[in-house]
Amino acid sequence: MHLTNTITPNQKTFRVYRADNTPANAPLVLTFLQPHEADALAALLSDGLMLLALDEADWEHSFTPWPAPRVFKKAADFSGGAADYLVWLTNTLSDIEGRLNLRPQWRGIAGYSLAGLFAAWCAYQKSPFEKIACVSGSLWFDGWTDFAAANAMPKPPQRAYFSIGDTEKNSKNPRMAAVEDNMRFTENLWRGRGIQTAFALNSGSHFHQVPERLADAVSYLAEAV
Repeated sequence: MHLTNTITPNQKTFRVYRADNTPANAPLVLTFLQPHEADALAALLSDGLMLLALDEADWEHSFTPWPAPRVFKKAADFSGGAADYLVWLTNTLSDIEGRLNLRPQWRGIAGYSLAGLFAAWCAYQKSPFEKIACVSGSLWFDGWTDFAAANAMPKPPQRAYFSIGDTEKNSKNPRMAAVEDNMRFTENLWRGRGIQTAFALNSGSHFHQVPERLADAVSYLAEAV
């Protein structure tokens, strides 16, 4: 799988990866990575699907479902722009698929860190994503577990993959230290709702082997049910 196109709607650049013989109806997976990370992920994936990667700059706004205080002194507060961002993203995906004449069998979203929180939150919205991966997702986010338990999903995902580094729970920040417990809670909750899920506890920290862990996630989403 290699880079075949870059598309820049509204000054945001999407990188499109696929093999030369990939059919127009191949599954499509969206992720949010810097170009070098997206290149590394694409190199690890097998042919037969398409990867769409966006290097989103404003994570604190775009990927957070409601406002919350910052966790790092020099970072911005979380401003809760996920709802507007999902509307934009849904419309933009439709535009990209039209430009490239794509007709995906299914669409997946594979998010890392705050993008993983956004991916999980999308399951509770009307969204174009049928399969979801939350890799080191920021499920420590204030109010997440209450929200996840209290809200229904318009259309539960066909598959969901969760993974976390085994040292992430050792954060000195008490909010972030809840991440593994909250991820296990979410995976168990979704499995109890009849969703086919997987949970992986990986060695290392939050930033360890990001492309490799996302490749495992996308491979799980792509497995035949």
